[in-house]
Amino acid sequence: METLRTAPMLPVFTALVCGCAAFDRLGILAFIVIAPVVYAAVNFSTYEQELPNQWHAFTLGLIVCALCSWRMYHVFTLPQPSPAAITNESATVSSVRNWGKYNYATTIDLDNGQRYVTLTRFAEMMTGDRLTLSGITRNFRPGNRGFDERRFWGAKGVTSWINLDNSSVKELPPTLSIPRLRYIISRKLTIYTPKRTAAYLKAAWTGERDEQLNSQHRKWGTVHLLAISGFHVGIVILCAGLVFGDNALLLSLILWAYIFFSGAASSALRAGIMFQVGLIARSLGRTVKAVNSVCVAGVIILMYSPFMFWDIGFRLSVLCALAISTLPVRWYSGLLISPLASLVTFPQVSYTFGNIVLVGLVCNLFAPVYFTFAFTIASVLAALRLLGVPMMGEIMCIPEGIFLLWEKMADFLAESVPYTVGWNYLVAWIGTGTLIACVCRYFDIAPVRMIVITIAGSFAAFMLFV
Repeated sequence: METLRTAPMLPVFTALVCGCAAFDRLGILAFIVIAPVVYAAVNFSTYEQELPNQWHAFTLGLIVCALCSWRMYHVFTLPQPSPAAITNESATVSSVRNWGKYNYATTIDLDNGQRYVTLTRFAEMMTGDRLTLSGITRNFRPGNRGFDERRFWGAKGVTSWINLDNSSVKELPPTLSIPRLRYIISRKLTIYTPKRTAAYLKAAWTGERDEQLNSQHRKWGTVHLLAISGFHVGIVILCAGLVFGDNALLLSLILWAYIFFSGAASSALRAGIMFQVGLIARSLGRTVKAVNSVCVAGVIILMYSPFMFWDIGFRLSVLCALAISTLPVRWYSGLLISPLASLVTFPQVSYTFGNIVLVGLVCNLFAPVYFTFAFTIASVLAALRLLGVPMMGEIMCIPEGIFLLWEKMADFLAESVPYTVGWNYLVAWIGTGTLIACVCRYFDIAPVRMIVITIAGSFAAFMLFV
C-alpha cells in the first residue's frame, strides 16, 4: 500500500470528507460505514506488494479515522444551546462584514470565551471595539435553499445569534488586541496610501476585502488573489526566509503571527499547517511530501472545527493545494497550475457561484508572479510610509501604478475573452476525474488501474457530493 508510505494521511482525509458528504443522507452510517470503506479503498487502490509493518500502519490509520469520525459526528449532532439572557458582559468586536444588501453581521467575542453574531442596520460597531452589552441569544435557523446558518457560522466559531438590547451597549476604553490592531492598520492604510494600494494591502494584511475590488477580480477570474491563502503565506515565508535565513523557530513565529493577525481564514490555516509541517520536516532532516502535508492540514482543521467542511474557502483551498502538490517538479509545471486548478475546482465553483469566466485561465498564467512582485513592493513601501519615513508619500505612486497597470491589462483580456462556462455535468465529471488521475499518477499507478480508479472514484464522488 504505497499510500501508507508516501501519504498516510490521504486515506484518512478522504474518508472523513466522504463521511461528511454523506452525513445529511445517512447520519451515523456515513461515519461507521462510508468512512472506513473509503479509507480501505484508497489504501488498497495503491496495493502492489506487501510493505514492512503495513498492516500495523493500516490499523493505526483506521483507528485515527474512527476517532476523527467520532469527533465530527459528536459536533454535528450536538444540540444548539438553549436561548439565554446575557447581562452586562464585557466583549470585543472581532469582525464586521456586509450581510445582504443593507445589513451588517458583527461578530462579538465575550470575555468568557463565547462568540456570538448580531445583525445591525448600519456599521454601528468597529472591529476591535470594547463594549459591555446585554441581550438574548437565539438559535440559528435550519438550512434553507442550500444555506445553513449553523454550518456557516459554526465554521467561524460562532455559538449563536444574539439580539442586543441597544440601550445596554456601552463603549469601554479601547485595549490593544489583534482585532483592534487590525482595525488601526486598516485605517492607516486608508489614510496614508493611495486607494488601490490600500484596498489590495487591506486584503493581504488584514483579510478585509473591498467590494468593488472583489467584483473586478471576479470578472477577471482572479478573486482568489484577494483571499489570504497559500499564495500570501508563501510570500511572507519567502521574504522572511530571505531576511532571517533558515531559522525554523523564527519563521514559525512569523508564519502564525501573520495568519492570526489576518483573521485566520480556513485557506490561510491550511497553508500555515502545510508550511509548518515543512519547517518541522526540514529541521528534522526529513523529506517534505506535499500531498501528505495537504492532508495533514485538512484533518487538523476538520478536527478543530468540523463545520469547516461546509466552508467554500476550505474546500477550494484543499482542492487546489492537493492538485498542485501532485505536479512533478519540471520546468513546465508552472504553466499547468492555472488550468489544473481551474479544472479541479470547476465542480465546486460553478455549483456555488454560477458561471466561470474563461479569461481566468489566461490571467492566472502570470497573475501569481505579477502579484508576488506587486504585493512585496507595495508592502515594503507602505510599511515605510506608515513608519513615517520622509518622501514615502510621493513614492507610493509606484505600487499604485503597478496595480492600475494590472487592471488595464486584465480589462483588455476580459474584453478579448468574454466567454463563461456554467455548471455542466460533463466538465464537472472531467474535473473530478482529473484530480483523481493526478493523485494516481503521483503514486505511479499503472495506466489501466488508474483508468479504473478514476472512473470508479469520480462516479462515487458524484453519488456522494451531487
